[in-house]
Amino acid sequence: MTHEPAQPLRRSTWTTKQKIIRLVWDTVGRAFWALLPGSRPALIRLFGGRIGSGCSFARRVEIAIPWNLVIGDNVRVGELAKLYSLGTITIGDGVVIDTRAHLCAGSHDYTDSTFPLTRPPITIGAGSLIGIDAYVGPDVTLGQRCVLHPRASAYKSFPDDTELVGNPARPVAPTSEAAA
Repeated sequence: MTHEPAQPLRRSTWTTKQKIIRLVWDTVGRAFWALLPGSRPALIRLFGGRIGSGCSFARRVEIAIPWNLVIGDNVRVGELAKLYSLGTITIGDGVVIDTRAHLCAGSHDYTDSTFPLTRPPITIGAGSLIGIDAYVGPDVTLGQRCVLHPRASAYKSFPDDTELVGNPARPVAPTSEAAA
């Protein structure tokens, strides 16, 4: 007779209150999101997010946990963008998050057999651009005025004024004209 090892115990990291609020966000909140486009920043605020003035969110933006968003003034989030805000996502003033961009502030601890959820933050500095279909991973900080080009994937942090391409993202090498 062989004995199989017991499966590791897995527990939710969400409180009952958070589960209820998430359910309301995913049902009622999404209905208001579609019906009242001018009220999207106010709706995020109603669910605990901190949103500055002059922000716009496309109709099909996906937001996981609105209370984990801290967004400055004049931020634009494009169609089909994902703000997977399991951890805090902080976005500075004047940032553009383009179509299909994905900010992922959540992962799992693969070194633990229970595979617990981790929620490392993401910070995007003021004046930055996250390009079409670009990806920003957990625990990444992009400094002010960074450009993450379309389809690039940032898995580590970069300082101010960095232009990034590729997967994994790497700084664009200066051209010979710029160096001259």
